[in-house]
Amino acid sequence: MQRGFFPRATWRSTLVIVAAGTIADLDSFAAALGPGGYLRWHRTATHTILFVTALAILAAVGKHWVRRRESSADWIGFSWSAVAVAASLHVLMDLSQADAIAPFWPLSERRFSLDIAPAIDPWLLVLLIATIAFPELIRLVSDEIGARSKRPRGRTGSRASFHSNAIASLEARTIAGETPRRISAFPDSGSPFLWHSVSETDSALHMATLRSMGGEVTYATGVTTLRKPGSSPVLTAAQASPAAITFLQFARFPKATVLKETEGYSVEIQDLKDQAPEEKSRAIFADITLNNSAKVVSSELQWQKASMHP
Repeated sequence: MQRGFFPRATWRSTLVIVAAGTIADLDSFAAALGPGGYLRWHRTATHTILFVTALAILAAVGKHWVRRRESSADWIGFSWSAVAVAASLHVLMDLSQADAIAPFWPLSERRFSLDIAPAIDPWLLVLLIATIAFPELIRLVSDEIGARSKRPRGRTGSRASFHSNAIASLEARTIAGETPRRISAFPDSGSPFLWHSVSETDSALHMATLRSMGGEVTYATGVTTLRKPGSSPVLTAAQASPAAITFLQFARFPKATVLKETEGYSVEIQDLKDQAPEEKSRAIFADITLNNSAKVVSSELQWQKASMHP
């Protein structure tokens, strides 16, 4: 971004731009507060319009202060706009992932996600490294962007196009004779053509991996069907527990599992958003224990272990 839009920025200015583009990830330290604190603070305060605005104001004040104290031209090319663009780019890139952000916090805690990019995209990293290592590539990319495409519309190689095709395919299909009520497709970190889908019907949740290439979408794996547990006093009590209430505020596709134990019941509520792409990093589930009278004995949020399955 610095090379393309702020070429006159010096090395010190570039460090500020890099810092502004990465500082939002300080919220990862919320993991130290436990699963509950992580759910509440991850991708909220530091991923907002308010935070970007505050950084831009801080940069403007800082530049004014430096100019008054120094006559050096080391900061030529640096501006508050560079900080605002870098911070906004971070928020927009995270918006493209499956872990939702709350851009209007604290006015609204509603979260948004586009589900078109994985948390770590090796293809994008390769492209960025190549762009930094070979400046000439920028000119070639610019030439290609400036030329009119002669390919049919809708057949771009972008992740957004592949994601749109996968969603359209899921919407057009029935599963076990049922029409999906909700669907999502989450990107695979290794291939831009693979999408891990979750479809919710009245009786079950269905997971499958799709292959989206151009306008053609096929199943890369079979469909895994997870039946929803039937309504019961145990499940109702578990869902009303503090841990479940907190978890269900953030879960995209919650799936409960009710098990009969010697002295009561155990209920686990997981989010299939994490299970579908087998993304266990910082995944969280609600663990509720009840006695034989369906009274909640304990409820807590826990980190998902890699060996656990829905």
